[in-house]
Amino acid sequence: MTLEALIFGGIGTLAEVAELDRAAWNAAFRAHGVDWNWSQDTYGELMRPGGDRQLAARYAAHLGQVVEADLLDRTHQNHFATMLAGGVPLRPGVARVMNWAARGGVRLALVSRSEVDPVRALLVATARARGGVAFDVAILRDDVARMAPDPEAMEAALIELGLGPSRAVAVVDTPVAMQAARAAGLAALAFPGRLAEAEPETFAGAPIAHVLSPEALISAWRGDSCEAAE
Repeated sequence: MTLEALIFGGIGTLAEVAELDRAAWNAAFRAHGVDWNWSQDTYGELMRPGGDRQLAARYAAHLGQVVEADLLDRTHQNHFATMLAGGVPLRPGVARVMNWAARGGVRLALVSRSEVDPVRALLVATARARGGVAFDVAILRDDVARMAPDPEAMEAALIELGLGPSRAVAVVDTPVAMQAARAAGLAALAFPGRLAEAEPETFAGAPIAHVLSPEALISAWRGDSCEAAE
């Protein structure tokens, strides 16, 4: 059996964007006069469960407040795209893996809970670092009805790739993305971002890499359980 595809389970697997995303939310709150300011801890707690499309709506419900959640979300997405366009480095090993995949005929897919503008901004900003390697498939927020940990987006990526789950491996940066990959029947490599790196136990025994590499991905795809070396 041959590995035929790699699915990146979120833009956070490409670049460390959590702080930019949090800053974009706080900028949106200021723009619309909403008296919220998410700390790192608050943002981390909101991101932890996944499963929805709208953090502001969930936070408002938690506080028992009424806000224009859709408007806040649109403004947040615009700010996020602008921040990403300013430049952000790829995470360790990502460029090497993408070039390895391109040379070896391994197809690339991206699954993201973001809308098209932030994703496009990130891809444009990192094009040179990626050596121009592009994704064959992208499944974004508007392409699915349910977010991770639901497997819908991962399954949609497999359908677009025309592959069964045994022919692909996912790289994920959060526990909810790991749950989605596993529910879709995919082998997966944990590549924790800053929100998750302090709690590696939340990946429930999955192989973990702190520097992405072809060797770690192949090991995860084959089912090796040991932590990947940096």
